[in-house]
Amino acid sequence: MFHHLNTIDSLLDINEINNETIFINVINENIMKVKVGNFTICEIINKKLIPLIKKIKNKIILYINTEIIFILKNRKNYEVLVNNKLINIWFCKSITLDEINKDFIINNPTKNINIQILPIIYARCENSMNFLDKVHRKYIKKYKFKKNDIIAIKSVAGSGKTTTLLDLANINKKKKILYIAFNKCLIDEIKIKKKNNNINNLFPSTFDSLMRNIFMNECGFEPYIIDLKPQTISSIIPWFENKSYKAKQFYCYNYSDFCRQNEYNCMKEYCLNKFGCEKKILTDLWTRTLQKEFYTFDSIRKLCLIKNLCKKFLDKKYDMIFIDEAQDFDPIMLTILIRDTTIPKLFVGDPKQAIYEWRGCINAFDILPKKAKIFEFYSTFRIGNPACNLISKKFNDCWMISMNNNNTNLNYDIIPDDKYVYIFRSWKCLLNTAKNTKKIWIYNYHKQIDIIKKLHNKLKFAKLTENEKNNFSDDLPAFLMKLTANELESLIDNINKNLVNKDDAYCQMYTIHSYKGMENNIIRIANDIDKDEEQNLYYVALTRGIKNIICDTKVINDNLKYKQSRICEFIKVDAECYQPKEVNNNYLFGELEKINKNILFESKTKCGQFIKISKVKNSGGKYDNKIRIYITGPLIIKKMKQKSKTIYCENNLEIAKKKSLEFINNLSVKNN
Repeated sequence: MFHHLNTIDSLLDINEINNETIFINVINENIMKVKVGNFTICEIINKKLIPLIKKIKNKIILYINTEIIFILKNRKNYEVLVNNKLINIWFCKSITLDEINKDFIINNPTKNINIQILPIIYARCENSMNFLDKVHRKYIKKYKFKKNDIIAIKSVAGSGKTTTLLDLANINKKKKILYIAFNKCLIDEIKIKKKNNNINNLFPSTFDSLMRNIFMNECGFEPYIIDLKPQTISSIIPWFENKSYKAKQFYCYNYSDFCRQNEYNCMKEYCLNKFGCEKKILTDLWTRTLQKEFYTFDSIRKLCLIKNLCKKFLDKKYDMIFIDEAQDFDPIMLTILIRDTTIPKLFVGDPKQAIYEWRGCINAFDILPKKAKIFEFYSTFRIGNPACNLISKKFNDCWMISMNNNNTNLNYDIIPDDKYVYIFRSWKCLLNTAKNTKKIWIYNYHKQIDIIKKLHNKLKFAKLTENEKNNFSDDLPAFLMKLTANELESLIDNINKNLVNKDDAYCQMYTIHSYKGMENNIIRIANDIDKDEEQNLYYVALTRGIKNIICDTKVINDNLKYKQSRICEFIKVDAECYQPKEVNNNYLFGELEKINKNILFESKTKCGQFIKISKVKNSGGKYDNKIRIYITGPLIIKKMKQKSKTIYCENNLEIAKKKSLEFINNLSVKNN
């Protein structure tokens, strides 16, 4: 027996139905077919139906005047994202009418009703995450990778992305798979797991190592690679030998910046855009690279991009590419992979763990081609409840559920009752804590102390430029500037007294950046994170614990006080001039440029953007007699997917200041 309802709204009038199957005409509703998972969904337009459907125990079948009908899988409603629109749905199973009830007749069935086909939908509630996580994982495991495929998996912390990659390598045993990552630690880790799992078709490599090997293979010689920095640049151009540190640093930084960006392949064009005039020394440095006199790892990547050196090599040598930690990716490498390869590519990562923008990294998920197929993994196997639920509520768009049957607790200001890992935002907080904590082990301690001593000595004689400050993930230079040599030695001595071997340590200390990708039963998080401004760092910290996550709240955050005051300051720039001088081999640069000669104003905004306003040099160009506004910072990288933005305006400094702030304000609210 069946009970026929003309419309889905008729359910509102139902009082009682026996054991009949309920057939509901949904011709006016939105029925859609989803390719990934091969199921049908029905959008719930009338929200009053949600509680009614849950109460009805009868089998419910939906139809739309075709020979295909749709059985509701269950009475749950699911919130999902469809074409960037949030909707409520039921999941359905499609079958033919003959399979369910031969007595039910649809008058004049038509085959012309078009059901919308969706490539994929995304979960946006706990019910849909539980369902779609399994669907997406199963689909990826069974997927037959094809030429020009670009697949991306957004995978929450602890979701087993490395296990997924190893499983896929096993499934595709006949394929030679290149595994690439920016971080050497990841490469070392995957090599161990590859060996333990007896996987022979996976070939791990860092970007730099891969590009160097391709360069040597295609060019036929081993490049002379140097670490271009103020201490070494005079070995390339002897003129720098007696020049100021600031001059050397300026050219080293901008040479590297040119190599790392992918907008300009010509140094002259790069300089004209950034400075408004040609910088002859930068042009000469790049010319020397083109003439094979010296290389850096950055310049090798740049040359691989310009000369298309990867085009034949990667497609010929490998059958697939796995890209790990795609949320912290290299812009040059991404361009090479998308432009110069046709073999299938799989990007995996967690966008909420993008914490290396200060290094110039980009979130590849934001700029993949439109043809890319993007999947989402929602289940974490690391963090149990109630912590998982509490953490997911702390962040916008954090779609994470726990598949760990054990409890994970989120506590505040308690002392761990067993061995634990203590993670810090800054070295300042780590060191100050370490001097008063017994039985500790500090990750990378001796190397970092060596860096700290050298930096402290350097700060006695010169201030760091903004570019140098940006090389640090925290406020270490500012902290060291406040310490005398005796105070620093005393601090180190006190820490050394507390150090023990790693196996004997009650407390292991790391920075958040260095502990990314790792986990421990008990995690303690220092209170030196700006939870509002550094959401991704906070997320990384909170998602390291398996059994107990402890957050400090009582520590006074001097780090943030300093950081905020420094950002609000106006930076006065002293132009440093250089006189023309003949150097070795009759090398003459001609009229040597004056660094920062034309700068009118330089400052940093409260939101961390760096603004430089300068006068355009008259050179017969279209911007002569105008003012150039150069803006760089995290907002530009995040919103515009590029490292900097240049704007031109009329020759009026106050108008230029106003225009720069208007641009930043407009950008900050865009897409929010």
